[in-house]
Amino acid sequence: MSCNNECCHEHEHKHEHGEHSSCGCGHCREEKESGKLSVIVVASGVIVTALTFLPFMNISLRGILLAAVTVICGLPVFGHALKSLKNKEVGETVLLFIAVIAALLLGEFFEAAAVTVLFRIGEMLEEFAEGRSRRSVESIYSIVSDTANLVLPDGSYKRIDADEIEKGMLLAVLPHEIVPADGKVIEGESTLDESSLTGECIPVEVFAGSSVSSGAVNGDSLILIETSAGRAQSAAARIVELVDEATHRKGKAQRTVSVFAKYYTPIIIAAAVVIAVVPSLITGEWVAWIKKSLLLLVAACPCAIVISVPLAFFSSMGAAAKNGMIIKGSNFIESLAKADAAVFDKTGTLTTGKLTVGKIYPADGYSAQEVLSLAARCEHFSSHPIAAAIVSAAGATDVSDCTGFTEIAGGGTAVDTPDGRLLCGGERLMRSNSVDISAFPKAPVYVALNGTAVGAIETDGEVRADALQTVRKLKELGMERTMILTGDNDSQARKICLACEIDSFRSGLLPEDKLNELEEIKEHSNGVIYVGDGINDAPVLAASDVGVAMGLGTQAACEAADVILTKSDFSRLADAVYLSKRTMSVLKANICFAVAVKLLVIILGIIGIAPMWAAVLADVGTMIACVLNSARLLKVKRYK
Repeated sequence: MSCNNECCHEHEHKHEHGEHSSCGCGHCREEKESGKLSVIVVASGVIVTALTFLPFMNISLRGILLAAVTVICGLPVFGHALKSLKNKEVGETVLLFIAVIAALLLGEFFEAAAVTVLFRIGEMLEEFAEGRSRRSVESIYSIVSDTANLVLPDGSYKRIDADEIEKGMLLAVLPHEIVPADGKVIEGESTLDESSLTGECIPVEVFAGSSVSSGAVNGDSLILIETSAGRAQSAAARIVELVDEATHRKGKAQRTVSVFAKYYTPIIIAAAVVIAVVPSLITGEWVAWIKKSLLLLVAACPCAIVISVPLAFFSSMGAAAKNGMIIKGSNFIESLAKADAAVFDKTGTLTTGKLTVGKIYPADGYSAQEVLSLAARCEHFSSHPIAAAIVSAAGATDVSDCTGFTEIAGGGTAVDTPDGRLLCGGERLMRSNSVDISAFPKAPVYVALNGTAVGAIETDGEVRADALQTVRKLKELGMERTMILTGDNDSQARKICLACEIDSFRSGLLPEDKLNELEEIKEHSNGVIYVGDGINDAPVLAASDVGVAMGLGTQAACEAADVILTKSDFSRLADAVYLSKRTMSVLKANICFAVAVKLLVIILGIIGIAPMWAAVLADVGTMIACVLNSARLLKVKRYK
């Protein structure tokens, strides 16, 4: 069946982005009708099976009706089983197929009907629960806008495809529209709902000069934005891509279940054959032992485990994505759950990245204000955060007589003034220029004039408001060791360490030093989480058991990381660990429950106590319970 109207094209476009909501085309209608037909068929099967117990039903009519229920309700299951056998695969439907056929041949029509009807009910409930989980993840795709309003030279708007957006375009974002690309507000004021990106429900005010991210929903006012990238490079597109990749990555538990299912079913079939044949040859009671072997086939179906494990991971990643955490695969959920060490970068992670000038140590003959003024003249043209803090603290600074500005990467700045060559930077810069700084305490910034140190300046990082509470939560969740690895000086690292109640720190580290320290920590832990945000953090993020990137700003960090906190919300780190531990707890509970119930029914069945319907309940009942338990992960709240 095909559609040749716009609706079908719209449907294809939606499915291309993973959106499975109905669009009204033929394909969607077929899916809805198929679901309704399944409900009608199974409901009819339940009613007819119940009617067979009425007093006026004779044995022949009862057998015919139950056989009809078995065939009609079981057709999809039997079809799947035959297809599996054709492909030389032995799955759980093959177990049911063998059990049902054997029951019919033995004249056990009620058992055959009960197996097929209850299994179909279980399948429908599973599809419902799995559908909720998938919709949770697929709702992420809705943050990508398909169109944009291009502002033309005459001020009018032209509707364009979002894929046509390029850097530097002027776009109009109408009230209640999705921002189609990252950019900067040029005109207008409004509020943006960024909950789909960050999980925060509080609207953000934007005005001329404000940065905006694609995927945010505009409020009641029109704004004009100048794009900083095309749609493919936007924050929303990156989130969609990361979530899409994450749902296809399997962890150890999922891979183990796949291998388990591959070998488990043939073993169960072999065991059923042994139970049917060996005791029968000894006792001659073929019918009784064949019934017991059928009970084993039905009760031992691995549906509960095979279905609930991937569903739990899928639900967990969906819940995380809705709350501003992108976990790139189920393997990282496992790693987060077992990690017992957390390592942090300092600047931009535990601190906001905003620096202020701290204590100033002037040399003899200079005042603190004079040292600050000289530093501001030298740092005036630098974009480094320390330079910005110094220039801001100094206030208005005259640099009209400064020439020959030079910025030394990783070192500092230099400039020529009427009074001589002025240097401002770290210890390495001073040493490379033979400047004696031994009279000053260790500091991130020294100021020198004509080769003589005139002062030292300390800087203070602004600690994140939620840093201390988050570190405490991580310790409650089982982090036995916490540490800071930073390139900053000893004094600054110690301050942050004490403020955040972190166990220890290593300061003055280059990227390769951080790697060496991390490897040493990994040797003495079950798993290490490293949290950072910069380009220099990318190697350490990749080397850790779980690398966590703060925000979507640095592409290198995001690519190297395994978990991304989309709005640099440090408190979400504890939420990610808590969610992961809950996920693994749910998985263990599902497996233990399913195995215990199945073993009990199989043992009772072999000794002749449990009937076939108990085996059906053991299979379908555990599957429903495990699926619903896994789906509960969608509702996991933040860690308190």
